[in-house]
Amino acid sequence: MRLMTLITLLFCTVPLFSQDLFFESEKQTPYEINGFMRGAFFGGKRPGNEKLVQKSGYGELGLKMRARNDEWGDGYAELRFRQGHEFDESLSEVKIREAFVNTYLGGFDFRLGQQIVVWGRADGYNPTNNITPQNMLVRSSDEDDRRLGNFLFRGSYTFDPFNIEMIWVPQYRASELPTFLFPFPSFVTFAGIDNPASELENGSFAAKLDLGLRALEGSISYFSGYMPLPGIYPDSIYVDEGQLEAIIVNRPYRMRVLGGDFSTTLGAFGLRGEIAYRRPVDDYAKEVNVHVPNPDLQYVVGIDKTIGDLTLIVQYIGRTVFDFEEFEGTGLPTDPLFINNRMIASQLHETSHALFVRPSMTLWHETLEIEFLAYHDLTTEESLIRPILIYDIADALVFKTGADIYAGPENTLFGSIDEALSSGFVELRVSF
Repeated sequence: MRLMTLITLLFCTVPLFSQDLFFESEKQTPYEINGFMRGAFFGGKRPGNEKLVQKSGYGELGLKMRARNDEWGDGYAELRFRQGHEFDESLSEVKIREAFVNTYLGGFDFRLGQQIVVWGRADGYNPTNNITPQNMLVRSSDEDDRRLGNFLFRGSYTFDPFNIEMIWVPQYRASELPTFLFPFPSFVTFAGIDNPASELENGSFAAKLDLGLRALEGSISYFSGYMPLPGIYPDSIYVDEGQLEAIIVNRPYRMRVLGGDFSTTLGAFGLRGEIAYRRPVDDYAKEVNVHVPNPDLQYVVGIDKTIGDLTLIVQYIGRTVFDFEEFEGTGLPTDPLFINNRMIASQLHETSHALFVRPSMTLWHETLEIEFLAYHDLTTEESLIRPILIYDIADALVFKTGADIYAGPENTLFGSIDEALSSGFVELRVSF
């Protein structure tokens, strides 16, 4: 009821707001409102059961609003209203995905508010992208819906061909992980996220220098602060009436990340690359810091090529973990913590190699698009396959169908979430 009331008030208010702005100045349009409505259904097998079930079903309204002042700045907001079912529970959400204001002062641009920041030029996997969190549990046909906003200050200055950007994140927000799906003994209870205190010293800082030339684009970047992806920490372990009990939490950790990326052409091919060296601030070797990963080096290189209506992207993804030691089980109740933390941080092996392929094709005068995303980790044998078909029924009316299929051995990330998150989907969307 509350959701419908908010939507009704919003649509009743917009015409009045629009009329007032129009009469203030007939020479410009100082506002813009657009968005979409969609209905989506996700189905698949229930874990441990061969029967097909609804995994998610919802109706959603998305609104994007922009207010303009061409000389001094503008504002932007994106709202999402969703009603339905998710993980066998009713779902009713009202979210402000982004809401920020820009101001332009000479060559300086400043932005303040709830924002989504995406760094990196590789496709799909970006090791330099550490500013704002993601939600691995989102069921959506749009990969961008996994991105979450956070409140931050963002400033940039352009001096052609360079642009320097600086970001300060005063309050931490964690990525949402499927921790409750990970293999833990029955005496373990998950108690949510253990966020750092609100002191300003717990904020995060990032800076990036971009180079933009016709033949080459690239950047170098630096991040210092709490990583959006937290680890798993044993908050307390005790004995109650002769029974062992343990409470675990997601606890963030500080990292310093030095990275770089580039994009150029190599003959008829596009060439992209990205690299990041990550080093934790805390002593990762101490047992008390079981949630803190080792330092590592992540790297991505890929090519892309368009031939007529076919576009193909192929990437190699690698990682080298420093000070790596093979984990030898101790038989203690804390053993699953070590395995699951390495699993989350993708540090099960000293070196790992993966391939990413994304071919897509448009047909029928660009009314039909077929895309196939495939990721396979050659080291851990984890895989993700995402076929999707998009058909334009009419102007602004789109039908989508596809699937998210996870697979992996025991004690791997995809192997832990495959039955719960793998699903097929259908969606109808209308834009305005």
